[in-house]
Amino acid sequence: MKRIFGILCIAFMMMSCTSPMVGTWIQPQTSATQEEGFILHKDGSASSVNLDFIEFTAWEKDGDFLILNGFNNGSVKKEFSDTMKIESVSKTTLVLSQNGYRIEYNRK
Repeated sequence: MKRIFGILCIAFMMMSCTSPMVGTWIQPQTSATQEEGFILHKDGSASSVNLDFIEFTAWEKDGDFLILNGFNNGSVKKEFSDTMKIESVSKTTLVLSQNGYRIEYNRK
């Protein structure tokens, strides 16, 4: 019985360590025909959602900042790192800001 309780405690601690940032984040678009955004995976990798020229590869949270790494796939493939301030994050909404510009994403 003690062993089962110990295993359950460890499993609960591992689940509670998952960042609230992990998940699929979509930007509300009124004029776009497709949803656009990104996926932050638990292992630190990242993926783009319907972003033609941007390929996210990794992410990290550093204090109040979200750092997204990836490639700009224009005429020349160029690596980038983008740092945005995390204004708020909840179960349903992520608000980021950068250079006075504020972007809201909804969890899908």
